[in-house]
Amino acid sequence: MLAKRWLYFFSIDQPRRPNVIRHVLANKKTVSNLFWGLSYQMLEWLGVAQIENIVFDQQLTALKQHGWLQQAGDQQFCLTPAGQQCLTAFLSEHYWRKAPQLVQYFQCDTWLQMLTLIVQTFSESSYQNQHYYVITTSPQIQFWFKKWIKHFDYQKLQTDLPRLLNEFLTTLPTQQADVFLNFFAGHQVAGQTYTQMAEQTNWSVTDLKILHEDLALRLAAFLRKQSEPWQVLVSLFQKSPLPASCVQTYQRFLNGESSQKIANERHLKLSTIREHLLMAAIFCQSFPYQQLLASRQLTIMKESLSGAPSTWNYQIVEPREIDFFSFRLYQIQQTKIRQQRKSTNG
Repeated sequence: MLAKRWLYFFSIDQPRRPNVIRHVLANKKTVSNLFWGLSYQMLEWLGVAQIENIVFDQQLTALKQHGWLQQAGDQQFCLTPAGQQCLTAFLSEHYWRKAPQLVQYFQCDTWLQMLTLIVQTFSESSYQNQHYYVITTSPQIQFWFKKWIKHFDYQKLQTDLPRLLNEFLTTLPTQQADVFLNFFAGHQVAGQTYTQMAEQTNWSVTDLKILHEDLALRLAAFLRKQSEPWQVLVSLFQKSPLPASCVQTYQRFLNGESSQKIANERHLKLSTIREHLLMAAIFCQSFPYQQLLASRQLTIMKESLSGAPSTWNYQIVEPREIDFFSFRLYQIQQTKIRQQRKSTNG
């Protein structure tokens, strides 16, 4: 079953490298992985699955043996028509993340612990019960929770939670909403495990784990748009898809500092600063390319490179004194422009 899941990340038209797919899913943030993830339009799936190399290779072999993938170049594969049919059938039978990008913006595990604690505590206190076993045992989560409820009106928080949950759950299919609620413990109610829910639904344990995480993160995004107490709560679990060092470099660059100055003052190699800027270009929607790409460089690359940016060869422009950083940056820019046009034109 898990092997079929990987078919989603291959394309009938675009040859793709399994290693890139695996590294993107496993959150391996090198510029190369991120660029090819951008090219495959799968960066929203960054970090959603940890896959052992040996297991993934074995599952990939099984997909090829079934005729669902076919080789299309050196270490590259395409989805076959039979593979597309298999994938369509798989998606109709299993739960699939609706907002995979949220994995990059929230700490899923700790948020789930906090959500479990909040639901259980508010449920028990609504019955004036102070003697119960707390499921969430993390001292850090319990500390944050106590600090949060002391800062805001506890009674209002307790009243708001059922209303907000109901508002969120009414946007979901009934079965998904019911399953999600069943994971939580409350007054005289034990939360169900994935195994227990698998026996009661047509979903597997893996499906249910994905559903739990996906809906919890979508709830976090929903609460982030609510009143201040809920915004404050959710902010404790937010994160950036960019590494902290990269964010620092990019902010200094936006403030007008040169790459060399940033490198000198941060005691980093110039190549490292350039990697940070390439990562920022991949993730940021309004990256100032014009500050780093000279008119002469743009003219040369426009004249020399054609077709899909993913097919470009650096060796074509290298003899004309185009450094690889400029080539990759232009490649990122044109990949985004091409994808935007395709999206706009349908």
